Amino acid sequence: MTPVLLHLDNALSYQPGLAEQVRAANGREIDAQEIGAHFRLWARHKQIDEVRGVLRKLPRDPRGTIVFTGSGDFHHVSALLIERAIEVSDASQVTIIHFDNHPDWVRFDRGLHCGSWVSRAARLRGVSQVITVGVCSRDIHKPESKSADLSLLQDGLVKMCAYTTDSRQKLDDEWPTIEALGERGFADFLVRAIAGRNIYITIDKDVLRQSDAITNWDQGRMSLTFLTKLLERILGATRVIGIDVCGDWSHARFQGSALTKTLKIGESLLDQPWRGRDPFTVGRVNESANQRLLRQFQTAGA
Repeated sequence: MTPVLLHLDNALSYQPGLAEQVRAANGREIDAQEIGAHFRLWARHKQIDEVRGVLRKLPRDPRGTIVFTGSGDFHHVSALLIERAIEVSDASQVTIIHFDNHPDWVRFDRGLHCGSWVSRAARLRGVSQVITVGVCSRDIHKPESKSADLSLLQDGLVKMCAYTTDSRQKLDDEWPTIEALGERGFADFLVRAIAGRNIYITIDKDVLRQSDAITNWDQGRMSLTFLTKLLERILGATRVIGIDVCGDWSHARFQGSALTKTLKIGESLLDQPWRGRDPFTVGRVNESANQRLLRQFQTAGA
């Protein structure tokens, strides 16, 4: 698989070691920061089409691509990357393995939101199910108040593997939690749960504890070591058609109309922790995680 740095913000610019690793693997860097400032957090159809145009620059590697996309504010680009991966690989019955501290399944009309992309991805041609792993945010305590598209659960399109039993208590879902099964037991369960052989992996590093990654969002409890153990089991049992990784930190820059910028700033103030960051310190922490993930994917032949 070809590694790609997709610069929708400047988060990856503070990770020179990752860029060197990508270049050594004959990877690519694509600068899309101007479009990214319009796409960040949520986007309407015009911006979605512009990002689709950027993604046409990705290598048409039949083995797929490993794309680093910057902040989790851009997780909705995953829906477009999955769409493209299915097209390039001509795969069907694809299971999306989604590591995240948030379910990303809200309803969002007339566009894509970084918290709504699962609803679109789960209904793409060729996708059989989405398995979301590691959520322990409060988003699933009162899903109705968060505009959750619970029909995804009812129709069997999404399976939720929350981190803790408490996190899942409000959902009508019988899938076990990581806490209930323990790390080894959960790894066994997850591999058995994958329907078919074709998978797409999307990782938001906010699933990780803060000692392993620093993001724009509230973070989960998973260790990077446990995440890599899960990936090892998955990669050894499946055919991967694509991978993307987000959850880096960057100072938010929004472009668009005055109303759009005001709405996005207000939403980020309501939903995200208020804290300043030193981009160089944050970059070193996140670069270490990204490099470890990329090495694992390359070692596994992804």
